[in-house]
Amino acid sequence: MHPLLEKKHTGTLFPLFSMRHKKDWGIGDTRSMTLWFDAMKALNLDLLQVLPINEMPPGVSCPYTALSAFALDPIYIAVDELPEFRESPALLEEVNSRRFQSGLRRLRASKAVLYNEVRHLKFSTLWKVYTHFHQNHILKDSKLAAEFRAFCRSNSGWLEDYAVFRRLKDTHDWTSWTHWEEPLRRRDAAALAGLHAREELQVVFFKYLQWAIHRQWTAARERASGLGIKLLGDLPFMVNQESSDVWARQAEFDLNREIGAPPDAFSETGQRWGLPAYNWDVVEGNNFDWWRSKVKKAAEFYDLFRIDHMVGFFRTWVIPRDVSLKPDFDIKDEAGQRARGKRFLRAVAGASSMLPVAEDLGLIPPYVGEVLAELNIPGYKVMRWEKAKDGNYTDPATYHPVSLATSSTHDNEPLADWWDTVDGAEKRLFWKLVSGDESRPPVFSKARAKALGSLLTANSRIVILPIQDIFGSKERVNTPGTLGDHNWTYRFPTAAEDFLKKHAGEAESFSALVTENRK
Repeated sequence: MHPLLEKKHTGTLFPLFSMRHKKDWGIGDTRSMTLWFDAMKALNLDLLQVLPINEMPPGVSCPYTALSAFALDPIYIAVDELPEFRESPALLEEVNSRRFQSGLRRLRASKAVLYNEVRHLKFSTLWKVYTHFHQNHILKDSKLAAEFRAFCRSNSGWLEDYAVFRRLKDTHDWTSWTHWEEPLRRRDAAALAGLHAREELQVVFFKYLQWAIHRQWTAARERASGLGIKLLGDLPFMVNQESSDVWARQAEFDLNREIGAPPDAFSETGQRWGLPAYNWDVVEGNNFDWWRSKVKKAAEFYDLFRIDHMVGFFRTWVIPRDVSLKPDFDIKDEAGQRARGKRFLRAVAGASSMLPVAEDLGLIPPYVGEVLAELNIPGYKVMRWEKAKDGNYTDPATYHPVSLATSSTHDNEPLADWWDTVDGAEKRLFWKLVSGDESRPPVFSKARAKALGSLLTANSRIVILPIQDIFGSKERVNTPGTLGDHNWTYRFPTAAEDFLKKHAGEAESFSALVTENRK
């Protein structure tokens, strides 16, 4: 069994973009997370789960749509924490100007993340930080420049492709790489060398951004480690077709087919995700090299990692772009599905010291759970979905220890909203579970402690409560099957620095609840 499963961990799901601090630029950043760790200690939590933090394209807010499986999103850089920023009097004067600060105050005050505005402001400022770094460090071959070059060398396996791809996206007005000139589309060596010769400064900018956020995330993780807090990351099942990975490793992806999900509770017709399918023969032929590489990279940021859409590695719902062909699973027989999933899990579990956690929700064949149990990999237990054959809810105290118990996920309504909208009979059954009382359920504000306490008694080694459920709020992170600014823009209303002032009583009562119910 993995060492992290030797004792119980209690944590929260809190997307990085949702965090606030008093000097943020309208979105959570590495500074927000560092400050939040102190609040976590007050809440008696030792595990933080975040959603994917890989770079998203302009105009996109969904963290499961990434430009790279390796590159982190520069939107999460705490700009004014960068040493290079502080070295520049001109930049300090600009950012501290009345006009600039007025714009920042507006972004900070927004209830939702304004991605386009935040991205434009951060990237334009980061370009100025980078030009300062280039002139005062790279050209002068400083000690800091040597550290940057060492980072580039140690990450050359993905960083070069990413930086070139990002620059080409800019110069091609973000058109699909499949429409680029043939030499660039096919990665002709001479064409790429010519690009470097013409635009080295711009290409290196994207490498610099990755170094900048890497330094800040490393410092944040060290702070977490010092407080005994573990980090749980999220690795999506697939990257966007418009990603440096698909462009760089074209043989491993099938652009003539896309992936999705079969009909289920979220969609009667199934889901079409617009993401390319894997060429499994190639992917398995190199022993899942791409996945093992990104797991190794993720180990620099996390202690545990969530494998998104776990069932897709056993069998993938494939949708041909040719409309005359019908969607279907890429492997039909159970033995073949089981075997591929097991091969994948063994490969990625052995790629790092992190603990994998399998997102095994939805229509899941029984053999998936059997393989996870065989390999001692935790799956999910969403308390309001766990029921016995008699129709009653399953007591969390009976959950298998090698599991992750939670009250909700980022794709579902928070517990308070569910409580107010669920069928009365279901609510009575749930109230019976959490209280042992068969009387009429109370309003959620009075039921909340019982509901959370029941989950905290779970026998699962990992217990996660979304930040909304801890405080009883109804704001959603995402509503599957819908588009709009209501998705992926939720911000926690309190800045990290003010948390203990504004929520001292709630923190004390919740901390006591954790202590009371932690085995």
